[in-house]
Amino acid sequence: MDEQAPTEQTKDTLESFLDLFNKYAEEVFGERRRGHLDVLRTKLQRLEPQVTKMLLGILGDRVVGVAGIGRSVTLSISDLLPTALMGGNNEEKHNFYDFKGPVTAILTRALGAIETGLWPPKEPTPVLVIKDNELRNRCLDLLRASTAYDRVIREATTVLEDRIRKKPPHATLARLIPQAADQTGENLVNKLLSPDKPVLVISAEKQKRIAFHRIMLGVFSYLRNPYHHKLNPLTEWSWAWSTVGLVDRLLAEIDCCSVTQ
Repeated sequence: MDEQAPTEQTKDTLESFLDLFNKYAEEVFGERRRGHLDVLRTKLQRLEPQVTKMLLGILGDRVVGVAGIGRSVTLSISDLLPTALMGGNNEEKHNFYDFKGPVTAILTRALGAIETGLWPPKEPTPVLVIKDNELRNRCLDLLRASTAYDRVIREATTVLEDRIRKKPPHATLARLIPQAADQTGENLVNKLLSPDKPVLVISAEKQKRIAFHRIMLGVFSYLRNPYHHKLNPLTEWSWAWSTVGLVDRLLAEIDCCSVTQ
């Protein structure tokens, strides 16, 4: 019972905040009684630091889209509630109407994670350090999402393909593969990483070049191709996480390749 107490307390706090927030929204959309609005907003602002900390612990500091008429912005969870509670409905600087949906969705998602047993995690969450800046910028937010992890594999393998394509001089690539449409996938790997006549040289030892060539062919045929041609909503987070780790290492290897003319 004692072990579940913190979880129940978190759930109660989030539910209380959500209920109070909905009452505040009803007042904004309804009579907009100034005194009542101020009281509700003050209560919400007092709870906000605690609730934001809980949201960060459950969901991480992911990015939330806030779309309004004629504008669209993104905020981190750490900034979402404070911004939503800035005050009233100032059309020029702050429009509460835009924040009602995103705030409700985030609170509901956090409560759902508790109710379904996804939080607190029963096992330690593995730590993935993505060393490549471009890969990190394009995949980390997707790994933090709650669904659609096929996007992670699609984006990671695209980063790898693009890195290979850009490694040799453009003139060399154009000479070997004249058509831009053919500068992709397995054809790109075979032309640039051929063990016998490599343009990108991973090692002076042929056996290592053969092994690396096989790895790259496998990545493109088994990962890149299927995920580029169809959606796979059943892709597991652990598979996407592992793929990013592999691609991160392969990017480092490509960066270290010497280029022959």
